[in-house]
Amino acid sequence: MHYSMAVNGIRRYVRLLNHIANPVEYIVRKGERHRRDLVFTTKPLPLRFPVSAALYQVFKEIFMADVYEMDTLVRTLPAQPVVIDIGANAGFFDIQLLSKIDGATIYAYEPMPANVKTLRATLQQNPRLEKSIQLFQMAVTGKPLDKLDLFAEPEENAQVVASRFAGFNENNTKKITVPCITLTAIMQSNDLRSVDLLKLDCEGSEYDILYHTNPELIRRIGKMVVEVHDVDKDRNNVGALNTYIQSLGYTTTHEPINAFCHALEAVRQ
Repeated sequence: MHYSMAVNGIRRYVRLLNHIANPVEYIVRKGERHRRDLVFTTKPLPLRFPVSAALYQVFKEIFMADVYEMDTLVRTLPAQPVVIDIGANAGFFDIQLLSKIDGATIYAYEPMPANVKTLRATLQQNPRLEKSIQLFQMAVTGKPLDKLDLFAEPEENAQVVASRFAGFNENNTKKITVPCITLTAIMQSNDLRSVDLLKLDCEGSEYDILYHTNPELIRRIGKMVVEVHDVDKDRNNVGALNTYIQSLGYTTTHEPINAFCHALEAVRQ
């Protein structure tokens, strides 16, 4: 299992030291986050990026709890992997990946304007990121749609858990309409004959994407890391999705993140 439950306790600081070149910014100065963005530099390959107070918990999940077990994950990828990131947020997963593996090409999809603005600014400050990441301000679906309504937190700078489901999070009181693209169109328009890694963190949309994309296209994907949310007892739960992905020829493992959310990894056989 490479995409696993978060590390905790003192081990979080070990991961921080492993991933971040200036850990003092967190250890000594994290209390300043409500007055200014914290600014971190990755290692071993240096990439510089800001972390606002609204994204502080996301930073901790990626770089300290290390929810994607990044060092282990990159060892399973080729030297120049093709990656699709659906639900890129402010790009912390992509930044962490590119700090470990120089030759990745990432197609990043994020519908929330505040997150896209943050990631675009980070790309502009890091020419290597700008070369490696193609960023699209779009939601991704399985069934074709021109636009999709998403429900998000009202604060412009705190759109972390936006979802197509109105009741997904009690703080998601603002509705915005965003443009869409299907996973099928992503793969066909970019002529992706194979994809080394698909990362899905899209607050419930994982079901529409995986159930409604042609299985032959799904099988072009070597590995998937998916945040899976239990939405109902029918098909939109981790058990049903796990069974479906296995039926496509993948070996899967999954572990709970919390009471209604799971980390699922799938590797094509």
